[in-house]
Amino acid sequence: MKNRPITICGVDIQPGEKLTLAMPTPEIYTCAPLHIPMHVIHGKKEGPRLLVCATLYGDEVNGIDIVERLLSLTSLKNLSGTLLCIPVMNVYGLINHKRLLPDGRDLSESFPGSEGGSFAARLAHLFSSEIIDHMTHCIHIRSGSRHTYKLPQVYYHPDDAKAKNMSKAFGTPVMITSEDKTGFFYSEMGKPKVPTIIYEGGEALRSDEYAIKLGVRGIVKVMRELGMVRIKSKVPEALGTPFMTKNTLWIRSPLSGLFHFVKKVGKMTEAGERIATITDPFGSAKRHDVMASCSGMITAINTHPHVYEGQGIIAMAEVEDPQKPQIEVPDIEPNVIDHHS
Repeated sequence: MKNRPITICGVDIQPGEKLTLAMPTPEIYTCAPLHIPMHVIHGKKEGPRLLVCATLYGDEVNGIDIVERLLSLTSLKNLSGTLLCIPVMNVYGLINHKRLLPDGRDLSESFPGSEGGSFAARLAHLFSSEIIDHMTHCIHIRSGSRHTYKLPQVYYHPDDAKAKNMSKAFGTPVMITSEDKTGFFYSEMGKPKVPTIIYEGGEALRSDEYAIKLGVRGIVKVMRELGMVRIKSKVPEALGTPFMTKNTLWIRSPLSGLFHFVKKVGKMTEAGERIATITDPFGSAKRHDVMASCSGMITAINTHPHVYEGQGIIAMAEVEDPQKPQIEVPDIEPNVIDHHS
């Protein structure tokens, strides 16, 4: 069926059009205007309206590369439905490499926002009213925080069956259910407004090629699952099925010192197995082995060599019995590219 025109930020977009728009945002105290660029591909045929957005926190960079590569794909020429990509939601944070907005608030916690509220609430209201309310599906691209490398993984709400199918199609090593009210894609009741998944991989302020390639491939596979694109050349499939879990936990450092990781991100480990050591930075023989507190897959690690007692250093996705990874994960060397070195 032929698609209908769609209005985004006051601009009427006709079927078959591809536009780059700039959403005006609240000014900073210097009265300098800022805009948030977004890319819209409105297919000639009717179909889902998919929002792909990134950099909700200003220190996340992987999503920018993912969106850039996604928009260059020739498979989008015959798109059914609408693809709306926002590579940078928090332009304020991007300028200063900061996670928060100029008023010190977290944009993620400010949705749905209000027209007369705080700086963060007004920006959230713009996103909600001008963009999010018009979408039918959402993929939100995230990364680990500073000094935390995340194995590529997807999150979805356990009551969101459509999002579960999107997650399976995406094809990351790990799928995690989460009931947390995380960001703009959840209603005030804590349930998804539209089928939504979070793709998270890599580390803040750094590009990770593995996470970027997996992200582009995963989005295309979701679009194929939704009937938005037809791929003539087969998209590479994941080797196996995702590792699924609803229980994740952080292992905390038993003391302060130098952190030495002895396992690989994405590998399975058994409860009681040695996965790291903490040593004395002043050269004494003091050493403490860190053991896995459960059986499961290592999904995130601290990348800073100095750690404090009680600091989260290794994240694990828990299973009852250890097993081989269901998706083959390469030996990952986190943080080989630094945007600010």
